[in-house]
Amino acid sequence: MLHTLVALHVKSLESTAAGLDLDAVMQVAGAIASAKHVDIYGVGGSGVIAREFQARLYRIGVSAHAWSDVHDGLTSAVMQNARSVAIGVSSTGRTEETVQMLSQAGAAGAFTVAITYDADSWLAGLADVSLATAEPSRYLRPDDLSVKHSQLLVLDLLYLLVAQRMFSEASTRLAASAMAVSAHRRSPRAPRPAAVPTEEIR
Repeated sequence: MLHTLVALHVKSLESTAAGLDLDAVMQVAGAIASAKHVDIYGVGGSGVIAREFQARLYRIGVSAHAWSDVHDGLTSAVMQNARSVAIGVSSTGRTEETVQMLSQAGAAGAFTVAITYDADSWLAGLADVSLATAEPSRYLRPDDLSVKHSQLLVLDLLYLLVAQRMFSEASTRLAASAMAVSAHRRSPRAPRPAAVPTEEIR
């Protein structure tokens, strides 16, 4: 089972990498780096992924929020404009709340991005740019965690490209945040002393 899962996850990552439009990825990274604000929408498992991306962007100086509740998300989406980027994360691209939030942000003038495996989905259809992730395995639906890893791969790539574009600010902020939490990390534990062979004790 372990080897089967490893193979599945590797295949998912490789499939995502092979299918990515790198020009589109660069376009999205540039838009995020220059945006006044970034909204990220996702519900359920995709909401966890959206919050992870938001935390990473915020740490390097990007004004970003992640929304899972549709009422809060729509309230934020309607306040976006041409200087905003809105990202919808949904494996299927058919999650109603995510579609609604991204649609509203687009109507308000934001540059919209879909992250989904289905290029023909509702979410991809309304976005300015759609970035493809791996399709879930038919054996593990609907809880195929390899899908989440493929979403994280795309978002990690975007994060690194954004950080490159704002390297000075990003590195300064990362150092500051690391220092801020350093007091809450314990020092490494001392290694355990080597056991003395019974023969030596005798």
